Amino acid sequence: MVRWRNTVMGQEHLQRTVNQVILLGRLAVLPERMSEEKGLPVCRMQLVTEEWTHDAAGALTTRTEHHVLQAEGALADFCLQRLVPGQQLYIEGVLRRNEQAAHGQPWPVVVHVQKLLVASWKTDIEAEDREPQ
Repeated sequence: MVRWRNTVMGQEHLQRTVNQVILLGRLAVLPERMSEEKGLPVCRMQLVTEEWTHDAAGALTTRTEHHVLQAEGALADFCLQRLVPGQQLYIEGVLRRNEQAAHGQPWPVVVHVQKLLVASWKTDIEAEDREPQ
């Protein structure tokens, strides 16, 4: 929390920013080892989330989003060794701009993973398990 005095208005304002991401989704593909940074392993993953809503007619609709995740160090090793597509993951992290995106990369922003929990080790998903109640 940062406080500063506004010289134009003569009033004190409160400025606060937050860069926090929480995702619950399924791993789309195997984690991919990237080049090491500062001697630590780095991996990239793709997480798929779904938003279930009802349209005006009451029909169930789905919106699917793809998120690029990046993990470093021991967390990257864990991901590379233990995670497989289809597992449900709970992710906490921060958004960071991908410097290589200017060179035609399709993912300009990645989620840098700070905390990862495997919510479900199961990879086979039955249709009735996926629909919300």
